[in-house]
Order: sequence, then structure tokens, then C-alpha cells
Amino acid sequence: MTAFNKDTDLPSNIDSLEKLAFWVGSALAQINLTTTAIEAPGYTQRVAQHGVFYVEADNKYRALIRMSIPMNVEHLIGANNPWTYAMPISETAIPASFKTAA
Repeated sequence: MTAFNKDTDLPSNIDSLEKLAFWVGSALAQINLTTTAIEAPGYTQRVAQHGVFYVEADNKYRALIRMSIPMNVEHLIGANNPWTYAMPISETAIPASFKTAA
């Protein structure tokens, strides 16, 4: 699992769930560039993908983020919050460029 310390790794200018979601999606995509997961018989995808795209229909740029996080089977019967059952994708450290507010 990629270690994370909210006090030292999270940039100070991340102050909303939207910014946090983009940061997490970008970091996971960057450190897992070639890691794939089998999501259905004969169907694999990268475990984390992100990009910013222009949507002409509403004249806006949108961040599209996709993650495939393995889950412990205990999530089906466990009493804990669902996110506590997320399993590691990799052991890669968060790149320094993701730790600074700019």
C-alpha cells in the first residue's frame, strides 16, 4: 500500500473533496502507469486513470478519474466503514511533486 501522511504528504491547498479526489486519482495513476486489473473475463484495465478533457456540450473542462481498487472479501460482511477494506495496489511512494502546494 502506498503510505500516506496527511500532515506531510497532502498539499495545504487541497481544501475540498473535489481537489482531494483529483489529487488521489492523479497520484495513483502516476505511480501505477502500467499496473492493470482483470475486471471481467477477458477484460483488463489500468488500475488508475485520469485526464482532463474539454466537453464541448457544456463548454467546460472536466477531470475524468477512474480507479479499480481491490477489496478484501470481508467488505461483504464486515462492520467497518467500506473504505477500510481497500487493499493495496502497489507499494510505490508518492512522488515529491505531489506533496507541494503550487
